[in-house]
Amino acid sequence: MTGDDSNPPMVCLGFDIHYPCYLNPDFQPDVTKEKRNAKDSYFNPGTKEDLGRVIDRSFRPATEILLDLLDSGFTCALSISGVMVEHLERWYPETLELVSRAATHRNVEVLAATYYHSVAGQFTDLAEFVDEILMHRDLMKEHFSVAPTTFAHTDYPITPATAEALAGAGIRAAIIEGSGEPALERGPNHTYTYRDLPVLVTHCDLSDDIAVRFPWREWDRWPLMADRYAEWLAVSPGECITLFLDYRTFGDSIGPETGILEFLRALPSALAGEGIRTVHPSDAAGLPPHGDIGETIVPGGPQSQQRTILQQSALEALEEAGGLVADPDLWRCLLETEHIRRMAMRSSSCGKPLHAVSHQATYDYFASFMRILSHAEEQSAASARSPKAALALRCVPPDKAFSFSSQERPAGYAAHSLQELANMLEFAPDDVIRYHVEREDFYRWIDLVIGDTKLAGKIRGVSHRRKLQSTIQKRIVKLWKRLS
Repeated sequence: MTGDDSNPPMVCLGFDIHYPCYLNPDFQPDVTKEKRNAKDSYFNPGTKEDLGRVIDRSFRPATEILLDLLDSGFTCALSISGVMVEHLERWYPETLELVSRAATHRNVEVLAATYYHSVAGQFTDLAEFVDEILMHRDLMKEHFSVAPTTFAHTDYPITPATAEALAGAGIRAAIIEGSGEPALERGPNHTYTYRDLPVLVTHCDLSDDIAVRFPWREWDRWPLMADRYAEWLAVSPGECITLFLDYRTFGDSIGPETGILEFLRALPSALAGEGIRTVHPSDAAGLPPHGDIGETIVPGGPQSQQRTILQQSALEALEEAGGLVADPDLWRCLLETEHIRRMAMRSSSCGKPLHAVSHQATYDYFASFMRILSHAEEQSAASARSPKAALALRCVPPDKAFSFSSQERPAGYAAHSLQELANMLEFAPDDVIRYHVEREDFYRWIDLVIGDTKLAGKIRGVSHRRKLQSTIQKRIVKLWKRLS
């Protein structure tokens, strides 16, 4: 079966141009005493050099190829993060000029995004999410003379709240992430609506044929050639296939020795040979919708993308940190989606390099992240309106977290802040709470680790779940008021 009316479907191809603010895994609080700016020790000190290698292997050769293809009539979309523009402007202006030539080409649509490639869209309060979209739009106007209206929303699920926020920020359509299995009754190769917002759903299997499986010699379809790939697209049912790929796929995450750059160069002519036309996302979004994505479907990713307990702890701590970290740029660099992605044993790929590590590596990354976030909050407390309140509200690294257990047996979850403790009291079993109350563990942790003697005294001996939880929550509200 082919596209509607027996015609090959169109292809909407987008590239995500971004380089994360990688953490410094060797960060230790004592090291910052030797630094004039603590931020310098939070992130990879070799960022400039590492990015330079990515540029040489991927960004430069891929963009030179892309420019030739665009001149020949190829059409695509580019999502360029604000952080990426900052890096290039600071260290590699000649590469920024090259990327600018592509971004301003008549055959390219520049996509809207969050400035910091951040997880702010997963927060309860979406003010930061909207702010970053507007920041990114201003930067795109400044550098590329365009105000993008199609948003690349592929790192986490779209929700009713984020759809409303996008519409309020002037976004007219969004690209959302599909799943490896057919989550939509009609398949991903159509335009849909979600809360009246036109959405395009990425085809994960076809995206991963390039981004993940291309170099696998054990793959039964290796080697993948452009003409064979175009044949697969031509017989894929639907009107328009949406592919959204990490730009580093071409030469970095998949090395040039595999032939990935030659594949990119050959793809447009292979598509044309199958009668496949490439279109911009905004044009595809204008196609008649094939229905509305209901609330029973998790748009933006498969069910396997549900947060791990480490990811949940980090996200909660990050949202709270917005009111505790004095340097907003530092906080925003910690919102990078890659940080949260690395806290899962195996995150979904869907056009991104496959991420699979050991339990230990996952936990080590989480621990490094929380050490840095906790230290940033502690450093900021001195300039807060109430330093004591700021310290009481901060998160703590894993070695100081409150680990729930019962009769010396770990329960498998831990609280890294007062707020997380209050949240966990909602679902912790009665026997676990009773065990800690009898040992006065809550009292000691709040007193000795968090440093809130007053709250520690109030909850000492309190065994009733609701009273314990409400006492802590009321104290949290008072502490935040002292900072406002």
